[in-house]
Amino acid sequence: MLRKTLAFTACFLFALSLFSQEKAKVEYRSDLTKIHEQGAYIELIGNVAFHHNGTIITCDTAYRYSEQNMEGVGNVIINNDSTFIYGDRFTYNGETNIARIYAPLIKTIDKDAVMYTRNMEFNTLENKGSYYGGGTVAQRDNLMESDEGEYYTDTREVVLIGNVSMKNDNYEIKTDSIGFNLETELVTFYKKTDIWNHEGEFLIADHGTYSRPDEVYDFTKNAYILTEEQELWADSINYRSRENEAILKQNIQILDTVQMLLSFGDYGHYWGDVRHVIMTGNPSVISYADGESDSTFMRADTLWVFPALDLKDSVSQEISDSLSYDQVADSVLLQGSDSMAVSLPDSLSLEKTDSIKIVDTEELTARQLKRLAKEERKRQKAEERAAIREAKAEKREAKRKMYEELAALSEEADSVIQIPDSMQADSLQLPLDSLIIGREKREADSSDYVIRGAHKVKIFRNDMQSICDSLVVMSVDSTIHMYNNPIVWNEENQITSRYIVIYTYNEQLDVAELYDFPIIAQKLEEEGRYNQIRGKFMEAYFKNNELDIVYIDGNAETRYYKEDSDGMLEALFTATSASMEITFDSSKLDRIKWISDVVSAIYPMDKIPDDLELNLEGFEWHGDLRPNSREEVFSRIIRPSFRIEAAKIERPVFEITRGIDEEKERLILEGIWRDRNEPLPIDRSVFILIDL
Repeated sequence: MLRKTLAFTACFLFALSLFSQEKAKVEYRSDLTKIHEQGAYIELIGNVAFHHNGTIITCDTAYRYSEQNMEGVGNVIINNDSTFIYGDRFTYNGETNIARIYAPLIKTIDKDAVMYTRNMEFNTLENKGSYYGGGTVAQRDNLMESDEGEYYTDTREVVLIGNVSMKNDNYEIKTDSIGFNLETELVTFYKKTDIWNHEGEFLIADHGTYSRPDEVYDFTKNAYILTEEQELWADSINYRSRENEAILKQNIQILDTVQMLLSFGDYGHYWGDVRHVIMTGNPSVISYADGESDSTFMRADTLWVFPALDLKDSVSQEISDSLSYDQVADSVLLQGSDSMAVSLPDSLSLEKTDSIKIVDTEELTARQLKRLAKEERKRQKAEERAAIREAKAEKREAKRKMYEELAALSEEADSVIQIPDSMQADSLQLPLDSLIIGREKREADSSDYVIRGAHKVKIFRNDMQSICDSLVVMSVDSTIHMYNNPIVWNEENQITSRYIVIYTYNEQLDVAELYDFPIIAQKLEEEGRYNQIRGKFMEAYFKNNELDIVYIDGNAETRYYKEDSDGMLEALFTATSASMEITFDSSKLDRIKWISDVVSAIYPMDKIPDDLELNLEGFEWHGDLRPNSREEVFSRIIRPSFRIEAAKIERPVFEITRGIDEEKERLILEGIWRDRNEPLPIDRSVFILIDL
């Protein structure tokens, strides 16, 4: 039984091989057949046709040298499915399945696509045409050219190699290797590709695709997009050009030259029309200014960047009009008769003026009346100052309530942090419009931006470092808003508060507003000793990026250690007051002036009571959390702008196409060549096998 089975299998395989050999033969026909040199070759004359692997080759005259080798001349056509190749002469090798076509110019037509080349061959087994020496392809508004290329008739895919240029109404492309599907209009980039699209953008990618029907770029290696105002880099970018929206992944950098911002991350969602960006994956932002002081580096778990024009100023005039530096200084420095001042550490002197006495004006001399009038003016000024203080306190309280509400809203908005791929731009409508209350009142323009950071926020600049849970930066009023127990370090000072607003001016620290019992502290050489000031509300002014004056409004307290000439601690000074003014020198506490309800004490170091709390309520030193270098906030490599170099890159000029067009016109004019498009001279369905 086994022997019979093996015999049957052998017979089947032999028959199959014979069948395969028979199918591999090149079928042919003609009107007239001549045998030359005792059968050395056969001459085929009139309506000659060959058939092999589903491909038909026709010509006027052919010479068949063997079952697998032949050549033909005159009106050559090679047809495979919808593809027609026109030439003057051909050779065909049935063993390699390669037909070579010859003519001054070789024309290929496939439905609505036309290709002209100088050298062409066609593989009938793979249904693939190959050209070299330059070729140009046109299909509707698509035009492409290259030194070499391949065309796959089954898939209608053109592969262009060497000095590739492409264009249509949507883009212009220059590269060294590219694929284009005539059916789907899908472009595939195999090497570095330069693209100029109809939106005026310039794009680069080492690998990727572009779908023209969807207008979607999918760059998967070294992607770059240049717009009028921004530059985007990433390992991969999925860019929906029609919607001007992109998903960016890995090693992202976005440079906005108008907003003067650099954004980084490993996952980003970008809306170009509205210039919105969301970043996750170790995101960071750099705010820079040409010719100004050091840049500001920021990072968070999630970062939003969007234009300030998206926000509307909904704050009332009473809240938004902040007092100027001079107004605030006058309202505190020129206080009434109950003010006191202490210069520290050089002296601990106490200054106090007499109160105004009420007298009977009828008993007064002219001199006394003059003096009384002067004192009355002083009293009126004191009342005016008191009114200013009261108005200021009301504004602060209004601001405090507003910031509390915004902080609560900020916490509620944390659910937005999760960024699904389906997120739309509407998700960015955050409750931030009421934050535009800056000291520099002006209308927002296209250069103004808002940055929102959520969770594990860190900031580094040479003059200030900070950490907090959430952050809002607004360029329209040059403010940094920090929420949820932020910590700020400036030189030797640590500032803690529930929330902090920092104003900058010309990239310099200007003013900080500290809410809900903030504390400013300095660490001393002696272990466990800290200078501290605390109050309900503080307004801190900076000079040359260092603390200059701090105004404390409500429940002011201080712990201050006086040092001797050798820097040894000499005494502890404590004080409480309704309000205080603290002056700094080189970031060190220098002078304290308090206003009303003062309780103070000075304790030599060996006389400090054991039950005296050395640290104010809520104070903790967080020096170990301080970002001491920009590398602790930002660790990426900054790519330099490519804008100037991109402008120098020449657009496609289509020299190959121009050369072929000129040659085509000359050949037609000289009668050497004609631009053909005729159908096959035979019907494929009635092809007859001639068996010799």
